[in-house]
Amino acid sequence: MANRLCGTIINVTQGQIHAHVQILWKEIPLSVIVTSASCEDMHLSAGDTISVIIKGTDIMLAKSLSGMLSARNRVKGVVRQIIQGDVLSKVFVESQGDMLHAIITNTSLKDMDIRCGDEVTAIVKSTELILSKEI
Repeated sequence: MANRLCGTIINVTQGQIHAHVQILWKEIPLSVIVTSASCEDMHLSAGDTISVIIKGTDIMLAKSLSGMLSARNRVKGVVRQIIQGDVLSKVFVESQGDMLHAIITNTSLKDMDIRCGDEVTAIVKSTELILSKEI
C-alpha cells in the first residue's frame, strides 16, 4: 500500500513539457514534477486540495542528514515500527501526525542501526510523487 498525504497546492509553474507543483502538507512544503499535459488534464491550480501518493520503495531514509542533496522533499519524523522480512524491511515513520512507510533493505536497516524511537528524515525526489485530485 502506498503512502497518501493530503495537502493544498500553493503554486503551479507551467513549462512546455513539465510543470512544477508546490504543495503544502500541513506545515511541510512538498515539490512535485508532473507533465504539463497531466497538469492541464487535472486542472491543477493554487488553492486546490490534492492527494500526494508516494510508494514506500521511493522513500529513502537518512539519520543525521547534513550537507546538500538534490532531492527536494525531506520530512523529519520518528520511527514507530519496523517489520523485517527476509530481504526488505518496512519502516513506519510518524510525521505531522501521519504515518509514512519506507521500504529499505535489511542491510541498510542494520548498517544505519535504525530502531524504534530514532529520528530520521524521509527523502523523496520531486519526480517520484504522484498526484490525485477529486474532480
